[in-house]
Amino acid sequence: MWHLEEDYRVYCTLVQGKDLAILWDTGQGKQDLAAYLAERVRTPYLVCNSHGHADHIGGNFRFSGVYAHPADWPLLEAHARMTGRDWHAAPLEAGMSADLGGRRVKVVSLAGHTRGSVGLLLEDEGLLLAGDGLNPTLLMLGPESATFAQLRTMLEAVEQLPFERYLASHAPRPIAKAQVGVHLRHLDQIRWEEPSHPGPYGPRVGRSLYKEKGGRSVILFDRGLLERE
Repeated sequence: MWHLEEDYRVYCTLVQGKDLAILWDTGQGKQDLAAYLAERVRTPYLVCNSHGHADHIGGNFRFSGVYAHPADWPLLEAHARMTGRDWHAAPLEAGMSADLGGRRVKVVSLAGHTRGSVGLLLEDEGLLLAGDGLNPTLLMLGPESATFAQLRTMLEAVEQLPFERYLASHAPRPIAKAQVGVHLRHLDQIRWEEPSHPGPYGPRVGRSLYKEKGGRSVILFDRGLLERE
């Protein structure tokens, strides 16, 4: 397995089996991952998007076949309009599974960051590829995000999955599964605070910080998200 930094702090992951491989996300499109794989991968491979944000689908145009959750297809379409490129995707749904040859994988729902966020579970290895769905700093921004109630449902389901660590798309190393529980406890104490550094998000976005012994969770969210509960 290769966890590749496609651009600064933007990671894609290649899961290689004996018969088939999966490229999990295509990054911002700044690097030619298709050429990279052509030099290193000797099996057929599938290209899958963890969700539809531009920094994870930007390289889709380099591949002839891409899988993504239908709930995020509008994001792929919007990105195509912005870049002037065509878009294409086959459905990537929770419950789908594949045998890569000595490595079994299963798609699971991580709806929250976007409604179409999914993860790839490697149960035999105790590992989950989580995209942005379980980042230590969760972004719940824009109309594509789920509600806090939906986020809670997802986190509770993920806690029951058989894995010990996960790879996020903006982190170089695996994160302990315990982070999922930290996020859940944070939801019991979610509160609106003005971010000290709003960055590109502006005044519509609030920040909630939760700390406990050995862990912390940050959630950035739209002001209107509390009203959607």
